Amino acid sequence: MGIDYVVFYLIPNIVGGFYMFIMALGAAKRPRSHAYPPVENYLVVVVTVGDERVMPALAETVAQLERLGLRYTVLSSRPLPIKNHIVVPKEEDGSKYRAILWFVKNYARNDMWYIFLDDDSYPLDTRFLRDIAYYGARGCVAGNGVLVPRPGRSALAYALDWIRYFHDLTTYRFSLEVLRRPIFGMHGELLIVRGDVLRSIWPAMGDTITEDFRFAMELLKRRYKTFQTSTRVSIKSPNSLRDFVRQRARWAAAISEAAKYKNAYYLILTASPIALFLSTPASWLYGFTIPLLISAVYASVYIYGSLKAKRYILDVWLASFLELMGLIIGAARKAKNFYVIDKR
Repeated sequence: MGIDYVVFYLIPNIVGGFYMFIMALGAAKRPRSHAYPPVENYLVVVVTVGDERVMPALAETVAQLERLGLRYTVLSSRPLPIKNHIVVPKEEDGSKYRAILWFVKNYARNDMWYIFLDDDSYPLDTRFLRDIAYYGARGCVAGNGVLVPRPGRSALAYALDWIRYFHDLTTYRFSLEVLRRPIFGMHGELLIVRGDVLRSIWPAMGDTITEDFRFAMELLKRRYKTFQTSTRVSIKSPNSLRDFVRQRARWAAAISEAAKYKNAYYLILTASPIALFLSTPASWLYGFTIPLLISAVYASVYIYGSLKAKRYILDVWLASFLELMGLIIGAARKAKNFYVIDKR
């Protein structure tokens, strides 16, 4: 058995097999049906900078929350022409983490459930209120929804964003539902958390541009249980490929956060698709390999995205490398400031 066989065939197939196993378990797990009544002790909190770049998306989010009859408040850096909003004092603001910290210190209660949304995201139904009651009774303290992209001005960014939907149905569901531990992080869109846990963890976290990921790592460290609600969450895709890359570059900060918390699971998950993709050509030497199968799965996701966006499949496949480019740029630059993408 030569070293080339071990490096290019045996190891990639072992890693690929494990990765496929995780995705398959997540995909097979379905949210449980139940007849629990919706919780009443909740508040939806929409976090926004409140400037002209986000106002159209924010108006869309507020309209949806009112259509669903949900209790909400908008936590804003600026005064808004919206009846239910709280303005964060300028000296307490400066980042999403700091804005929520001020809210936690001044408004959060132990006996409430809080559902955080970005200003361009909103739930498509209210089933998450029933899921909070069901999973809360079983010891879960935090949860997420399933992200579903809606078009911005860039059809390519919209097509690429469908990978987030795929990951929510596979790897994230494996983490939140099968393991009940947020080993791969959590989304800031429809971030559900019990009030006492929020008040305990958030002030102790420290400022960061990846507040949702650090919060998940603190939940993991303290061995809190999580869940994934059946509610779909509409997220607006970036309006340009430039914003798409900048958004992904910010997410790269989660890699250093994972290293800080010694979360090997996340580091392996991030590296695995890249390593498996690079090992795919080994199929020319050894025949069918699991990395080839994984590449086909991801290719099919991008095909699905291209059909949804009505773009040429080749365009989307080529643009998919922007995901990797964003991570590389983010890891190299080590961004320290939150970049607000244009949501008009």
